[in-house]
Amino acid sequence: MTGKAFSLFDGMGGLSRGDVASRIVIETIEAFVKRSRSEEIAWPSIPEGRYSLEEKRFVAAISLANWKIYGEVLKDPSALPIGSTLTGLLLDGSNVIVSNVGDSRIYRINHDGIQQLTHDHSFVMEEVRRGNLTLHQARIHRHKHVIYRALGVSREVAIDISTIPYGFDDLFLLCSDGLSDMLPDEEILSVIRSKEEKPLKDIAEGLIDAANRQGGRDNITVVIVRSTP
Repeated sequence: MTGKAFSLFDGMGGLSRGDVASRIVIETIEAFVKRSRSEEIAWPSIPEGRYSLEEKRFVAAISLANWKIYGEVLKDPSALPIGSTLTGLLLDGSNVIVSNVGDSRIYRINHDGIQQLTHDHSFVMEEVRRGNLTLHQARIHRHKHVIYRALGVSREVAIDISTIPYGFDDLFLLCSDGLSDMLPDEEILSVIRSKEEKPLKDIAEGLIDAANRQGGRDNITVVIVRSTP
């Protein structure tokens, strides 16, 4: 699966505006990654030198998507706000590049258990990191959906990006907060363990069903990637 990219976006700004934001992100990132690998094209920015070539490619693609969403805001400042979260995986040889903006998440599940690879850019999780809230308090806090970073809310966006090695038994879960708000990490792991011999589609449906049984108060989006080094 070397070279393949997997992304998840959760649009903000109401149904219609959120759909616009998500569509812009999907089309922009996919087109830039493909074209920048096959032909000479202009890059929207030159990311910091500490990044690898594939990390730079991913950062440039996300930055371009951010600018295009922000351009929609400039067209009609009186319209509803528009924006999108983003989580993405880009497979690069024996490594996986993880990117994140907002509060959608990427987990890695393997024989060691479940590990959140991304860092929530939300008010409540920042308070958890500071020791002012517990995870349980964060899950039920009235401001749990307030995020301080998203695509499209300013001309430039800070993008979390890192590269990690992956193993033969790694399974990656990309999900919107519609899933993580309903299911704690331990329950996500339990559902996946109960269906780990099943096709990925069955695992995804099992997670969505479990979240809906807990209330399903938001849209639930799930992408599952199984590694094959």
